[in-house]
Amino acid sequence: MGSLGESKNGWCYKVETSGKLITENLDLLPEFHLDPVETPGLFHVGKLTHESAETAARLLQENHTNYHIFLLPEHSKGSHLHNHIVHHDLTLWSLGASPEQLREHHYRNTLYLQKPFKNAEPGTVKDMTRIWSFRKHLGNEWYYQDYVHFFEHEISTLGYQTVLQKYLVGGDAVADDILARMYMGYVHSIMHVGLALEFKQMKILAEGFAQAAVHHDYWYTEFFHKAEALAKEASFPALSLSEALDECRADPVISTCSSVDYQRQFEGEGKNRAFVMRKEMIKDGVCGKAFDELAVVAARYRVDPNDLEHATAELINAAVYMSASAQFPPHECRIDFFLMHGTNCSIWHTAFLHEPSLTNAQKARLLEYTGRTILMLYAGMGCPTPNIEWLMSQKPKDQLDDWPRIFERCCLHEDDGHMSKLVRTMAHSRDLSMKWDGEDQFRMKQGMFLPAANAALDSGSANGGRPMEGTRHFDFVRGAGWKEGWEDVPVRS
Repeated sequence: MGSLGESKNGWCYKVETSGKLITENLDLLPEFHLDPVETPGLFHVGKLTHESAETAARLLQENHTNYHIFLLPEHSKGSHLHNHIVHHDLTLWSLGASPEQLREHHYRNTLYLQKPFKNAEPGTVKDMTRIWSFRKHLGNEWYYQDYVHFFEHEISTLGYQTVLQKYLVGGDAVADDILARMYMGYVHSIMHVGLALEFKQMKILAEGFAQAAVHHDYWYTEFFHKAEALAKEASFPALSLSEALDECRADPVISTCSSVDYQRQFEGEGKNRAFVMRKEMIKDGVCGKAFDELAVVAARYRVDPNDLEHATAELINAAVYMSASAQFPPHECRIDFFLMHGTNCSIWHTAFLHEPSLTNAQKARLLEYTGRTILMLYAGMGCPTPNIEWLMSQKPKDQLDDWPRIFERCCLHEDDGHMSKLVRTMAHSRDLSMKWDGEDQFRMKQGMFLPAANAALDSGSANGGRPMEGTRHFDFVRGAGWKEGWEDVPVRS
């Protein structure tokens, strides 16, 4: 194969001895392969079948070949809507979905997906091996397929471990740039990378890096770097994530920096009425109005590299509690759509924890970045007051109130994967948290996880039992911290 060589423009690839550039072959990684024993996932049901494994692998390849990572060009909505097929297929596989269920959910969600804007071009992929060209196309959705094949090339040539160092955790300018982009677009790229490591799928790793590359860096980078600089000063005692969430809620600037109006930016009339984002809750609200205040709190969320198992469990527990407890009596229980993204992202820190190529310091830094993003999302949703007792008092709609039934319901839930990811994270957190259930910072106690999963799934009964139409969700609220965010949710009887 090829090797890295230096050039006056940065780094580039040498050619093979035959003189044929590696980049001329744009399909370098093995096909998708899942197995009940080899790749069941870090959390999974007891019985997984080879038939479902083969079906899921075929569906993942179809998505990889046929669809863009974004549903629409950014200009059409003012933001990126994401392709969740990979997340949904793998989560359903780990929860025991049948081949028929996998196909049904997959093809229903392909109805609104976007074909690639253009095919990858060998010349462009080759040019990306030069640092100036790699950077030139960052933030440009048009080049998604080129970045996919570039990162496939990198993984095939260097090994995934080196790619993680070079483009995620290595600490140089390129790695730090992509690291921040991983969290843009509400954490979808870092989820993709976590899925790739959990299920050992290198094409998904390439997709995750490519997705990050075509996201803008915008405002996250500055916030992360500010919080990191303050953290190094260690002027204030460190906080757990649950304690940092408390600090956000108590701060008069952070708790009022956002507004439910960010979720109500509609344009047009009648059938043409549609959401178009002109202002963004993190950019214009959280970072626009509470940048310094939130950076101080975020800097206090610091992870000890020698305490990773505990810190990982605490982050996931705090993320689950944040979403589960954000209720608004007297309304029926719902989960906030944006808080849910922070929760769903958290599960993959178990995959990072078990990845041997990462140092303890790198794993701690990833936890800090995710925790600080969760703080931004929490502020963006108005820092909702915890009401876990209200959730605990809600009667389940399904009489079979146990985890096997919960997982069956996930495999029937007709959405794009948000709900099944949420429930799987709740179940995984229950297992991880058991060891520390007596600690105050583990707010989500053992008896709370099953009621939370039930309440989340019961919200899918809204809209006549249809949780989703096209890309529109009916089973989540947007803006859990404000009364207006609950206007369409029935009062609990």
